[in-house]
Amino acid sequence: GYHGRVTLGHLTSLGALRADEAGRVIDLLAKASINVVTLPATDVYLSSAKEPVHPRRGLTPIRALREAGVNVAYSSNNIRNAFTPFGTADPLQIGWLLAHVAQFGSPDDRNYVLEMCTHAAARVLGITDRYGVAIGKQADLVILDTHKVGDALLDLPVRRWVIKRGRVTVEARQTCTIYRTAQKEAAL
Repeated sequence: GYHGRVTLGHLTSLGALRADEAGRVIDLLAKASINVVTLPATDVYLSSAKEPVHPRRGLTPIRALREAGVNVAYSSNNIRNAFTPFGTADPLQIGWLLAHVAQFGSPDDRNYVLEMCTHAAARVLGITDRYGVAIGKQADLVILDTHKVGDALLDLPVRRWVIKRGRVTVEARQTCTIYRTAQKEAAL
């Protein structure tokens, strides 16, 4: 009954284990199809906050979980409270933070981070049957002002349009104005 329907959040203690110990736990998670949701903003802020020397600021071992086939997503958890005093709940900002902290810098890594907040999150929620852009699906999406999908974490681009159930619900515009003085223009 619960195969693939159980999700663990944070799981930062797994990152404190030796690799062999963590590996045994990760293998069990993979065999049981248990999902993991990492909450990077909260986990980095709270982890070992009271340790006076070399406080741990770790996440769950995302790379090892990925390699074992565990479905890993991320989320913002709380914002603007005692657990996470900063944030806007923007998935791209959380992904940007996660990519830094987890050292996911390659193009493949960045695509994986985006996968974590899209398809992996849909698997956690059990909505893969209606998630995505295809005939018969809801077509909920955000259109970003970027040239490549993988650059979304590099650029943190403007979200040009938000589409919900096939209808545009938000359109964002950005204006950049450069003012030049007459003296500077004469020098050009």
